[in-house]
Amino acid sequence: MSDARGHKDRPGAGLSSTTEVVDGIPTNHYTHENPETGRIEVVRGNPTGVPDTVVKEFSDRTTARLWLRNEWRAGRLK
Repeated sequence: MSDARGHKDRPGAGLSSTTEVVDGIPTNHYTHENPETGRIEVVRGNPTGVPDTVVKEFSDRTTARLWLRNEWRAGRLK
């Protein structure tokens, strides 16, 4: 979920990036706005040294969070 310095490593990730929790359980995913496209990315955090993986993009954070919650509950993101 972070680079060697302990930060989320997607371009533009930072303070506005949100670590996502579903039903009180950390999902190892975060959402953030890609500065190049303006779209909200759902990103899977990977171990240090491995680039984080964009799972899906959305036009808004609410839709991204709803999708993440539904996929998590269905067991497709664990």
